[in-house]
Amino acid sequence: MAAAVLLSGCAGTCRATDDKLAALRRGMTYDETVQVMGCPGKITGTKAPASGEASTVEWDGPRSYVFTGTQIDFSGGRLISYTTGQRGGL
Repeated sequence: MAAAVLLSGCAGTCRATDDKLAALRRGMTYDETVQVMGCPGKITGTKAPASGEASTVEWDGPRSYVFTGTQIDFSGGRLISYTTGQRGGL
């Protein structure tokens, strides 16, 4: 039971929120983005942001863990844009 409480508590901090998205700035490094978002996201392609090549990382939310996601795009290791939308339709 305690593990479930801890796990759900961690999941609550590891997701996009309106406040976190408002704090993102173009040109941030991946590490700075992770600090804002509260955890590393899921790399959706074959390249990691540290590769310096174009990459996309996804976080759950902002509203629904299951139905919405936020994809953040990096190029040269720097944030260039993000998109939030329904899963499967991002």
